[in-house]
Amino acid sequence: MDSQWTRPAVPSRLGIGPVSRNVVDAAIRLAYRHRRAVMIIASRGQVECEDFGGGYVEGWSTEEFIGYVRARDPEGLLQICRDHGGPWQHTAEMNEDLDEPQVMRRSLKSFLHDIRHGANIIHIDTSRQADGEASFEQAIKRLVKLYGECEEFARAHSKKVQFEVGLERQSDAIDDPKEFRAKLTHILDGLSRESLSPPTFVVGQTGTKVVGLENRGQLVSDPSAVSPEIYRLAQICWEHGLALKAHNGDYLSSSTMRYLMLSGVDAVNIAPEYGVTETTAFLALLEKLGLSSLRDEFLSLAYNSGSWRKWFEGRDGTDLQRSIAAGHYVFATDAFRDIKRRADAACRGQSVDAVLGAALDSVMERHAAEVWNSANEEY
Repeated sequence: MDSQWTRPAVPSRLGIGPVSRNVVDAAIRLAYRHRRAVMIIASRGQVECEDFGGGYVEGWSTEEFIGYVRARDPEGLLQICRDHGGPWQHTAEMNEDLDEPQVMRRSLKSFLHDIRHGANIIHIDTSRQADGEASFEQAIKRLVKLYGECEEFARAHSKKVQFEVGLERQSDAIDDPKEFRAKLTHILDGLSRESLSPPTFVVGQTGTKVVGLENRGQLVSDPSAVSPEIYRLAQICWEHGLALKAHNGDYLSSSTMRYLMLSGVDAVNIAPEYGVTETTAFLALLEKLGLSSLRDEFLSLAYNSGSWRKWFEGRDGTDLQRSIAAGHYVFATDAFRDIKRRADAACRGQSVDAVLGAALDSVMERHAAEVWNSANEEY
């Protein structure tokens, strides 16, 4: 399908969620194998400034995380990104009785830490309102305020930062193109009135939604039918010189990922699938080593963390599936480190991390091929 609009250049087409140290290391290896830019997209739960307790990934603070990546990235191939930054995007803000000014101050402080320590891309997501969804007007107001303060801070500190915007909770449906155009126009008008630069990425609902250990979006159920609608969203972004970003690109088949990228999506984020890949590889290794009691200990630790609740709706999933979904959330705990130490002792000639890293390399290589190759083809 021809378009009068030029597809914009983007910093990278692949966003990888840093759900563990091994995933970060694998993302760096991927970038250097191909000498191509890769985005590492850290949520506030994964990595956070020290004042808010760090994140579940290695307990890393923002500065520790960025320092770790930069020390292993001499050519600057990794684009470090804040994913879903904004009010009520941190667990503490959902669980504590905090009012809007408090939550806005916390989210701004988190953003300023990102910028100060060298983050490249900031995703400002103001879609949440406590345990619900913010009205569009309220979300716009908060977005413009945070965007302006971040841009002003970056300019004052000679930091170059790009922005990603999106105002809706993830859905299994496709955005209606007319509504998408109206909302994007509203966002851009709000930024323009404050003399703020346009964003690089716009998040659209592209029919991808992770539930449990699978993707249940409309793109999965009928890709050929929804692909033209996604292309319309991309064209709307291109009209303004902006790029369309898809979130929840996990668990897609090769053909479905190809549909997504051929539909005009300029970049895609993938995160929990890598945690599940590492968890299943670890379980397989324990079985191979005959360490069934250690396997049961790990599964119980993961299940009891309760972190699987984020991914399962109602009574979906078996206990095993829930444990697998929650596995990477406990990797930085002392209890898991003890389990891993005992597994390492049983390995001969190869470490646990080497086995897990090889599994991650394989999956990332497939994703990279699907994303990079399809993005160069015509719809």
